[in-house]
Amino acid sequence: MIRLRALALAWMLSVVFTPGASANANELPPGSPVPMTAAGDGHDTVPVYVDGKGPFPFILDSGADGSAVYAWFAEQMQLKKLAGHGQDLSGQTGSARVDMYRVGDLSLAGMHLRNVEAFGLPNRHDAGIQAGVLGNDFMDQALAVFDFPCHRVELYPRSTPIEQIVGPHAQAIHAGIDPGTTLLTVPVTVNGYAGVAVVDTGSRRTRLTTAFAKGAGLDPASSSFRDDDPIYGTSQHELVPRTGPIGEVGVAGLTFMDANAQVIDLPVLTQDFGGKPAMILGADLLGRYRLVYDHASHTLWLPLSRCPLP
Repeated sequence: MIRLRALALAWMLSVVFTPGASANANELPPGSPVPMTAAGDGHDTVPVYVDGKGPFPFILDSGADGSAVYAWFAEQMQLKKLAGHGQDLSGQTGSARVDMYRVGDLSLAGMHLRNVEAFGLPNRHDAGIQAGVLGNDFMDQALAVFDFPCHRVELYPRSTPIEQIVGPHAQAIHAGIDPGTTLLTVPVTVNGYAGVAVVDTGSRRTRLTTAFAKGAGLDPASSSFRDDDPIYGTSQHELVPRTGPIGEVGVAGLTFMDANAQVIDLPVLTQDFGGKPAMILGADLLGRYRLVYDHASHTLWLPLSRCPLP
């Protein structure tokens, strides 16, 4: 989750689809599947071209306002750092001042985001090999399909009839917005106890606040939960979650049975939702379905995938 809070996107972005196929792997017809590949740290990545070079592994992240590059990658690519253009960037663990970099073109599956001011992220503490993040700025002009069970992503122009993508009977979920961000939220329940969730494909794990867990009848201090690997995020503040079984999670008529999640009071949840029961709905639970994500219209669908769950 990467957020630019309470600031306008002051740069000009151009998002276009390149029609038709070409000899280049980054120039594909709309809807062509591209692989989701494990990054070694629990994230899945997609093959992104940067200024015509690549592909490089990026996270396609519904929990990110804007696109970003990691520090090691910006140095390797010799991206231009924008002097005096630092921005306050919020993540799951808090906020930090980060550098901004000029990227001429980011492309995935025939879709291009041009003239980008990308956030500079601190290098990761884990085994992740990802070079950067494609955020909602990239997905605003597309219908993005995260087919987790099939390990692939598809991008369609927003003019594509939605029935061609989700089928005739899929239920649309009309999302809210996390105030001050572009992140979509949905009502959820945990063991029947109601709260709100941020839809975050860039979070490898589902995470909920202590208050939400206790309201759902869970005791994260019990032996059913364990200390997990620390979370650092953009702020580089170490936070240790308690991971364990949380029971049933409900989202728009769907039930995620036997869910596991992390209980942790992330600043993004405690601050943004004023102490109300809140959680991050991560790729571990979303990965049971085929997520169709229309960020511009604040709508998503969760039809079943044609591929079996692992």
